[in-house]
Amino acid sequence: MHLTDLLNGLIKIPDPQPDITIRGLAVDSRSVSEGTLFFALAGSKQDGRSFIEEALAKHPSAIITDERPVPSELAKIAAAATVPLMQCANPRQVMARIAARFWPSQPGLIAAVTGTNGKTSTAEFLRQLWCRVTWPAVALGTLGVTGTEGLTLNGHLPGLPGLTTPDSLSLHNAVNQLAKAGATHMALEASSHGLEQHRLDGLNIHVAAFTNLSRDHLDHHPDMDSYFAAKKRLFTDLLIAGGAAVINSDDPYSKDIIKALKNREVVVKTYGFDSHADFRVDAINPSGDGLELKVIYQGQRWDIPLAMSGTFQALNALAAAAMAHASGLALHDSLGGLPYLTAAPGRMQTVYGHPKGARIIVDYAHTPDALAAALGALRPEAQGNLVVLFGCGGDRDPGKRAEMGKVAANAADRIIVTDDNPRSEDPAAIRAAIMRTCPKAEEISPRDTAIISAINALEEGDVLLIAGKGHESVQLIGTETLPFDDASVASNAIKALQGTLQ
Repeated sequence: MHLTDLLNGLIKIPDPQPDITIRGLAVDSRSVSEGTLFFALAGSKQDGRSFIEEALAKHPSAIITDERPVPSELAKIAAAATVPLMQCANPRQVMARIAARFWPSQPGLIAAVTGTNGKTSTAEFLRQLWCRVTWPAVALGTLGVTGTEGLTLNGHLPGLPGLTTPDSLSLHNAVNQLAKAGATHMALEASSHGLEQHRLDGLNIHVAAFTNLSRDHLDHHPDMDSYFAAKKRLFTDLLIAGGAAVINSDDPYSKDIIKALKNREVVVKTYGFDSHADFRVDAINPSGDGLELKVIYQGQRWDIPLAMSGTFQALNALAAAAMAHASGLALHDSLGGLPYLTAAPGRMQTVYGHPKGARIIVDYAHTPDALAAALGALRPEAQGNLVVLFGCGGDRDPGKRAEMGKVAANAADRIIVTDDNPRSEDPAAIRAAIMRTCPKAEEISPRDTAIISAINALEEGDVLLIAGKGHESVQLIGTETLPFDDASVASNAIKALQGTLQ
């Protein structure tokens, strides 16, 4: 693609206009080759400018960076290589929009969901609802790409980073390939990092949803206001005119989003327990091995059985149904499709088979509010003790450790504090920070031993929540990345226990 076509309206084109064809885009100097447009971006750990000279040695066609002064020696090297070195105020946003032009194919309908909790489940539920009516649909986010089974992919999708919202080059490349392979509908998770760093810019987002907002990522955002401002971009900047917004009206931040949309040509639908919600929850009750959701929409009552655990999972399912309806799916296929949903891996995922009939749930809850919501949702389902097993990640917001301990102390009958992903921190120090606010908890390490101990002690009517890691298949300890899956460890512990009781 010609450089001037990629840059038109986004960045000042060098004069005279260079006759340059771009054959690839790169944000990593190691991926640069002849004909590449290289983006030298300032990051939290490394500055892409430090790699410009390395990139120039690989003969890129052009380089884009920010407006900081370019060292004269570097400018001379670029000039000698006849490589345009262009500057702009917001290179991340420019990169995303250029990526959308370089990889122009997109599914006909794209929906994005943001919020502290519930993004993965809501996006996956929406994909399942679309697929039930045979719409070729995929979901993209923390779990990677799901729903590709029926698509005709030429080769493999680009390696997507293990992020809720991938970098804009990986994202647009994947979206382009999925659309060409036949995906007509796509559900995306929109993280605060991804929104703040403009990774989703250039996508045609037709439906946007907000689930909730609570303390998280304050190691990245300076305060809750900036965290919320990043989330709100999905509705103010990225949702297309004529699109639809689905908002959890129970959350205090919902009013700010609805107010921001008043002057936009956008349909707004709300959901929740709030008496004024469009999709109003009348009740969510335990029922057998699942839940019964009672919803009123436009005066009509829907009694919906759900094969899942946890009140908030029912709300995530309702959010997905509202998004599906906003995307054009009839009510009997959106609300009526909810009984057929299955939980996403590590999202209130039930591990079956405990010989005494106890229930075991694996969930990704790793914030104080998420842990409180998970325990609150499971309390009505516990006829015996409500047990929680959790830890906190290292090299992340340390302020939430004591808060999570306090939540557990207030909400659970029995608490086991163990290791999450300690990373470079001392695991014992992390556990100690949690234990300060729940001194009656048991401290058991390592994590597999803790899970086995918890499962062996369960009795009939007990519910065990294994929280924090969810779908993750590895554990990060020091510099090591070790295989670890909560659901697999729990399943093996159940099998071993079954053998001892036979």
